[in-house]
Amino acid sequence: RHFALPAPGDGRRRDPDSMVIADDQPSDKPRFRERFGREFTELRQQTLDWLSQQELAVFAFRSGWERLGADALAVAPANAAFFPLGLALLQGILPLDSIPTDFSPELLIYVAPPFRHIAFNGEQVVVHNRRQSLYEIFSYNLYPGPSAKKGVYGSLIHIGDEEEWISAHCSAVRVVTPYDNIVTIMHEGASGGGKSEMLEQPHR
Repeated sequence: RHFALPAPGDGRRRDPDSMVIADDQPSDKPRFRERFGREFTELRQQTLDWLSQQELAVFAFRSGWERLGADALAVAPANAAFFPLGLALLQGILPLDSIPTDFSPELLIYVAPPFRHIAFNGEQVVVHNRRQSLYEIFSYNLYPGPSAKKGVYGSLIHIGDEEEWISAHCSAVRVVTPYDNIVTIMHEGASGGGKSEMLEQPHR
């Protein structure tokens, strides 16, 4: 069999221009209104109305660490369940019988793939909307990098800034040598800097 390589821009790719900010809080990132020439309010309501008519896959998770981070919910159409699955593999998932009674989401991720084509001419767009005591991420794409990973990281930077703790953008690995020495390495760096590769067996 012969398999064609994907054309440039197809399939999995990092899109450095996907993130926009819909609120008026301090940020050095592009604003929704500047990029698209309108306020986000109407599209936000259209998205919520559309989701209200879908069969949904909803799950709870804890972003960040158990003691530092935020209670979170992911809301996605059930026919795009692979996205919540990828998010759950990245961020973890709280089984229904393990959700604490004081669970109070500070982060909400809404997944609405069709709007990528309805509102953004096929572009990947992830909208961050910081409301009072609630950080919203609207994922108008199905590649989880800009929203499930980088989006959650962005929310942690914001929440950590408010609560005075720091989110490290890193990968960590513990190596036990043949002599039972334990070495723990944290590699902090930019995307594409080799953090994940450090977890591969040859590197270990």
